[in-house]
Amino acid sequence: MSNEKIKDILIVVFGGLFGLHKFLKGEIGMGILYLCTGGLFFIGWIKDIIEVVKSSIHSNGSHSLMGKAGIQTIRDGKLPNIQGTNLNLSSDESCCYMDRAYTFKDKTITTGYTGKHNGVSIRIAKGLSYHTGASGSQAIRQTQRTTYDGVLYITTKRIIYTSQKESFDKTFDKITSIQEAKDGLIIQVGSNTYSVVTETHSEFMKVFNLLKQIELNNEEE
Repeated sequence: MSNEKIKDILIVVFGGLFGLHKFLKGEIGMGILYLCTGGLFFIGWIKDIIEVVKSSIHSNGSHSLMGKAGIQTIRDGKLPNIQGTNLNLSSDESCCYMDRAYTFKDKTITTGYTGKHNGVSIRIAKGLSYHTGASGSQAIRQTQRTTYDGVLYITTKRIIYTSQKESFDKTFDKITSIQEAKDGLIIQVGSNTYSVVTETHSEFMKVFNLLKQIELNNEEE
């Protein structure tokens, strides 16, 4: 287990009751809610501990579509040849990386209010209320995330992502940049940015860098 995963577990275990992990993720509204309710009355805190531990265990590659052998090959600095994909590959093209991933859309919603309020509150829809009269309250906002599951691939020629939303298929020369984030990748293709979350993002970057080095060596020869 990496130091980063151990750090994530410790933050949730010792600070989760007060919403520390939510504040660090930028989920200020939920962080305040955890702080005021003792981790949603301990239930939310315990649930988050279970999730972060499960996530850390799964990150060893045992649940990867490439399996432990494929993950270990990449970590050893080699390119695996992954068979049995649904990709339509050319005769001189092979798949070197394949794993589950997801993209997401974030939306900020109002979950409640703090402070005093004099007047009438009318609930219009979920997360939306109309308030009349004087108010000294402040809205508690939460970031609501909708995820779209998919599969991320790297072949010897392309980066491919298949999903319900934001699928793409780009040759290396069309990729502007790739940045590794804490829990995934930020892939820039021209003016379009794709945030792709995957547990094996480090292995993705290793494969991408190996392929770039091979391409560079071929150009020099």
